[in-house]
Amino acid sequence: MKSLALSALLAVSLAASAAAATPVAETSFATEAAALIPAHASATSAKDLNTLFQLQLVAGHFTDAQATLDRLEAADRTEDPKRVPSVTLWRVYTRAKIYEAAGQGASAARSRAFSELYGALPDVEAAKALPWFEVNFDSLRDEESAQQKACAGTTLAHCTSAAAYIRVHGEGIALSYLMPALEPLLKADTQRRYLVDDQVLIPTPDGARIAAMVVRPRSTGAAKLTSLLNFTIYADDFYGMGDAVSMAAHGYVGVVAYTRGKGRSPGPVVPYVHDGEDAATVIEWLARQPWSDGRVGMFSGSYNGFTQWAAAKHHPAALKAIATHATNAPGIDTPMQGNVFQSFIYYWPFYTTDNKTLDAKMMGDRQHWNSLQKKWYVSGRPYRDMDKIDGRPNPIFDTWLQHPSYDAFWQRLIPFRNEFASIDIPVFTETGYYDGGMVGALYYFQQHLNYRPNADDRMLIGPYHHFAMGDGVLPEIDGYVIDKAALIDLQEVRLEWFDHVFHGAPLPELLSDRVNFEVMGANTWRHASTLADMAPSRQRFYLTGQSEAKRWLLADAPGTQAPPALSVDFRDRSDADFEPPQGMPDTRNALVFETAPLKKPLEIEGLFQGKLNIVTNKRDLDLQVNFYALTPDGHYLDLASYLGRASYMQDRTQRHLLQPGQPQLLDFESQVVTARLLAAGSRIVAVVGVPKVPEIQVNYGTGRDVSTESIADAGEPLRIQWSEGSYFDLGVRGTVAFDQQR
Repeated sequence: MKSLALSALLAVSLAASAAAATPVAETSFATEAAALIPAHASATSAKDLNTLFQLQLVAGHFTDAQATLDRLEAADRTEDPKRVPSVTLWRVYTRAKIYEAAGQGASAARSRAFSELYGALPDVEAAKALPWFEVNFDSLRDEESAQQKACAGTTLAHCTSAAAYIRVHGEGIALSYLMPALEPLLKADTQRRYLVDDQVLIPTPDGARIAAMVVRPRSTGAAKLTSLLNFTIYADDFYGMGDAVSMAAHGYVGVVAYTRGKGRSPGPVVPYVHDGEDAATVIEWLARQPWSDGRVGMFSGSYNGFTQWAAAKHHPAALKAIATHATNAPGIDTPMQGNVFQSFIYYWPFYTTDNKTLDAKMMGDRQHWNSLQKKWYVSGRPYRDMDKIDGRPNPIFDTWLQHPSYDAFWQRLIPFRNEFASIDIPVFTETGYYDGGMVGALYYFQQHLNYRPNADDRMLIGPYHHFAMGDGVLPEIDGYVIDKAALIDLQEVRLEWFDHVFHGAPLPELLSDRVNFEVMGANTWRHASTLADMAPSRQRFYLTGQSEAKRWLLADAPGTQAPPALSVDFRDRSDADFEPPQGMPDTRNALVFETAPLKKPLEIEGLFQGKLNIVTNKRDLDLQVNFYALTPDGHYLDLASYLGRASYMQDRTQRHLLQPGQPQLLDFESQVVTARLLAAGSRIVAVVGVPKVPEIQVNYGTGRDVSTESIADAGEPLRIQWSEGSYFDLGVRGTVAFDQQR
């Protein structure tokens, strides 16, 4: 928990900078907050209740604030359940201020409030509240600065956004008062509940040492326990301790270990390369401890999901189950997808290897990284020159570029082909329709069942983002209000699954089959035995040459005219700053195909397949397909997508170049799934094109290593002629019928 000390320093910095940045006196904040309270007194939504609560705090109305917290907690339970534990932090602050107003000293008031509210919580509830005691003061300071600018040139009383300004200012002052005192209190409370060893260094056979923290529940006495391990490159002791405490609160030994070179581990950091063997070493070390029952499970996601499959590849005997989410698959979804490199991962090596923890400041400089991508794109230089343009070597990314095929470099990191057959442990996978990690999650799931058909795998899919397991389900994402059925505690489901595996508890009802998915807009969960079985039937949609309103018809029968040719000029970089209108798909270098309006509601579910018959003038091309639902009121809803290099569609391990001027088939399957109920009157839209944007490697089609190609290789524009037999197969539930009266 040593990062709380940093929080304390930042709190002091925040208070000082706030005082220096604004001429508004604290008395003015209090006076205006009191004046605004009546206008917010009838608040009912969680957002508005939070504003009312903060106004009451700034005004010094602490008893009223306590009552508002009760209303806020009730609203959160309905609207945004992940935020319910956050109320504990504010209850502690409010009660401490009440005690202080009654004559107690600040230190005694804080300690008493903490003991009564946080200290009295059961272990599980305290573990849920713990992450909310880590505060991002930099973010608060930036938000207050923005609000101050919004009120510049007028008095606080006449500023239209005064309530927002007072709210964020009040948060900063309150947390500056509270957080420094909580570090020793939180540490003492954790030690009261658990046996903590956060200084572990585990030796590896080749002489490295792996930093780990181990948390054991005191409540279980001398019983031997199963360990649950999160093996991660994201070295952050506060969040690591939170993960370990959460597992210990549920009766397991909670363990977090870092990639070699991270935290207290000596030596350099190398992502991916050693993690499988090192995680296996940690697992066997855990099994040998006197408090261990000899069994270890693994949990967590993204990169930490990769480490689980990497460990399973080495078959440590003590590893009995893995639970992944948003699962990274190196060589499959990053740094390349469909063998196409994507630049969002370019700066990730700096973030994870610059120091022993994480270089968050560098990672957060999005303006710099966006500018770099545009500089590269406009320059037309080879993709491998990205670091030269940036002026900073990036040897890890450069090494990745040397392996554009899914070759032995990638294959040694995670199970490959028949290696999946020997992984005989239960696996739980969670992913989401808005999760960039879905590509990897589905890859592992499909490969495991392909090579081990009787594998004990369970998958949960819903309208979730990449960080939903850790941060909670968002009530709204990309303008879509999440169905009530999908507002679940994903961590609880995971722990129920672990209890099923390790303690014989009933399997969670939600996981009644292998594939368990929520249908967006239908507010219901469905269950299937495989991804292919998500939809009971399939509907074929053909690309046609029939047009209407600058859109080409996507029809349920072949057209009499071939779709138009697509031409892409790789020399043209005039679109470097282009951004599609808000809520609209990017149709650059693409053709847009659209069905007639649906006559009645229809569910689109599962994977889609594409079979595109083409003739092209290049030896290679990258294909991007994005499906949308266009609602009757004109909104586009994401369905599913595909990104891949044509020369690797047959085999990602070996390149097969195209033959210019000759007919050839592009045969592929989407890398993600969808499940969405489309309303009557909606249209299904397919945007089919070639990626030529600053964020993705440009394939000029020469047949050479794409990273070495430059704008000098562009030659004549790429031309793709599609045949009238080209089509997509989509999974559907219901009868497909179109309203032809358009």
